[in-house]
Amino acid sequence: MFCNRILGTTHHGTYKKVVDVPLLREELSAHSIRCIARDGVEIEIDIYEDLQEGDIVAETEQNVYAIKIYVPKKRETTEPPRTPKVYL
Repeated sequence: MFCNRILGTTHHGTYKKVVDVPLLREELSAHSIRCIARDGVEIEIDIYEDLQEGDIVAETEQNVYAIKIYVPKKRETTEPPRTPKVYL
């Protein structure tokens, strides 16, 4: 699916099912992005304005595809327990 303009926003409500398009915060200001929506549809976004959460970038008969800011979970650093070195 190709997007070259913002179609609207979900903040005003919509009668169609909203499918999230997860983007990192750094990607919101990029002008050309390829991403995968939550339902597996590939979307190519080519917009020369900054995106915000809730912006509708694509639409089908049943769904609208809206931007959702994705924050990756921090991985816990699992270090092996320290053991003293044994010299013979």
